[in-house]
Amino acid sequence: MNKNELIKYLDEYLKLSDFVDNSKNWLQIDCSKDEINKIWYTVDATTYIFEKAKQENVDMVLSHHGIFWWNEEVLVWIPYKRVKMMIENDICSYAAHLPLDAHPEVGNNIWLAKAFINIFWLRESEYSIEPFWEYKWMMIWYWIRFERPIHISNLLTSYAEQMQLIKRLYNFWKKDYINSIAFVSGWAWWEYIQAYEKWYDLYVTWESNHWNLTWAKELWQSILLWWHYETEKIWPKLLAYHLRDKFWIEIVYLDEKY
Repeated sequence: MNKNELIKYLDEYLKLSDFVDNSKNWLQIDCSKDEINKIWYTVDATTYIFEKAKQENVDMVLSHHGIFWWNEEVLVWIPYKRVKMMIENDICSYAAHLPLDAHPEVGNNIWLAKAFINIFWLRESEYSIEPFWEYKWMMIWYWIRFERPIHISNLLTSYAEQMQLIKRLYNFWKKDYINSIAFVSGWAWWEYIQAYEKWYDLYVTWESNHWNLTWAKELWQSILLWWHYETEKIWPKLLAYHLRDKFWIEIVYLDEKY
């Protein structure tokens, strides 16, 4: 696959220009290759990931968390080590952060909702999925409401286990059965107030701090925590499968946390 055509396709498919994001979404490190035949897809762009990519002779690393954030203007310390390794081995690095959290086809949040539907065998007439609130002027997260009540413990067993999620439940509302969930990826604790105001039985997010949990308990807003990495393994796989099926590119996945 021609490198420039692939990058153009990714930019348009992920609608990168629509997002305001601290991550520098796009091609973060270029390479001299004209063709991309093998992609390594992963959650994080790190030196230990790049070392494995070198061993696999890949042409591009596709990651959710890229190398550059905010306004880095110098290459020192860890950013230098990462960039040096990629340039020396002539490997491209492409990153997409919020665009992949929000994507309606291969995004983290929509697929957590769709997996829930599949695991609990919900018929189309039994549920509704809608965007849940916006971040930096874009709808990123999703909620699901469903007619058939599901015991809250099932989110810690059949659902979480199949999704390979680490979990911690705070059932502050003390409801055994639920009919609605708000899926909010990343660290987005300010939105739990919206979940409370819109009467969601459960607010699912990936990060926490002490004072947020005290507020949630005072509001009786039940919270389910999953770890950031586990929930964000979803989109790199889905996007890579999409590229493989569309362009016949070889894909390799590295499931390495830290």
